Amino acid sequence: MLHLSRAKTLIKITFIVFLISCNLFSQSHNETLRLNELGYFETRGLNILVFSNEYDVMFQDAKMAGVEIIHHGVRTVTNGDVRLDPTPEQWDSISKLVERKIQKDNRIEVNRFYSSYDFYYKIIAEGIKNGIRLAVYIEKPLPKELEGRAGFNLEFLPSAYFEKSYLMDGKTGIFPLYPTGPMEFDKITGNIQPLPIAKGKKLVLAPEDPERRIVIETNSSELMLYDGRNKAQNGWFVVRTLIPPKKRGVVIEWFITANTIPNWIRQPMLAYSQVGYHPQQKKICFIELDPNDTPREYARLLKVDDNG
Repeated sequence: MLHLSRAKTLIKITFIVFLISCNLFSQSHNETLRLNELGYFETRGLNILVFSNEYDVMFQDAKMAGVEIIHHGVRTVTNGDVRLDPTPEQWDSISKLVERKIQKDNRIEVNRFYSSYDFYYKIIAEGIKNGIRLAVYIEKPLPKELEGRAGFNLEFLPSAYFEKSYLMDGKTGIFPLYPTGPMEFDKITGNIQPLPIAKGKKLVLAPEDPERRIVIETNSSELMLYDGRNKAQNGWFVVRTLIPPKKRGVVIEWFITANTIPNWIRQPMLAYSQVGYHPQQKKICFIELDPNDTPREYARLLKVDDNG
C-alpha cells in the first residue's frame, strides 16, 4: 500500500503540474487589439468585427451582423447591437445604418437609428488589451415607449458553450444543454419573455476552456444573461444591458476581453464548389492555411468505401 504522506505528496505534485499546464494554455497575448486594413480588430486567435456585416434584408436576424467575435477560428458571438427585446426573434425590429466610421485612434463608430421611434444612437468600439471597450452613446434620452425595452444585446453560439460553466460576480452556473429558465408575461410588449438566468457586473463565460473564455465587465447598469432558446428554436444565449431612462451621453459601457492561446494556428480549411461540378469538369479543392502555418509539400486524397 502507498504510504499516506507519500500519496499526499504525489497528489500535491500532480495538482501543481495540472495548474502549470492550465496556465500555459490559458495565457493571453496581453496586447492591445488593433484594427487591420480590412477594418476589424485582430490578433492571433481573435477577430472582433463591428458592423463589418449588415443585417440580412429578407431574414433580418441571420446571426451575421452587428458586433461579432471570431474566437480561435469559430464565430461564437454575433448580433451585438441595441435591440428592443431581451431575446429577439427573426422578425423583430432592427435598426438601420446611418454611418460607419473607422477612426485613426484605433476606434470604430457606428451610427444607427430606429425610424419608428425617431431613436438615434451610436456604438463606439476601441481596442484595449485582449479585447475592446464598447459603449452606447445617445444625444437625447430614450423615447418614453422604449424605456425598459431598449438595451444592448450580444448573442453567444449555444453549441460553443453547452454544459460549460459561467461565473457571474463569482457565482457559478452551467450553460444548459436544453432550453431552460423562467418566463414571464411582459406588460410592455404583451409577449411572453424569458427572464435572466443570472445578473451582475462581471460575467466570465467558459472559464475552464482556454479556447472559449470571454469576460464581459460593465460600469453601467447590470449584465443580464438569457437563454434565448426558451422563446425561439434558433435562439442563442444572450447577454444584455438595458439603456437607463432619462439619461444621455454614454449610457452603456462594456469591456469585452477574450483569452487567446499563444502560437495558436487554425486548422486547414478545404474549399470546394458548393453548387457541384459538371461531370466533365475538373474537381478542384483549395486548401486555405492560417497565415502563421507552414505549407506541407504534399496533400493526400483519401477515398471512403464500404470498408472505411
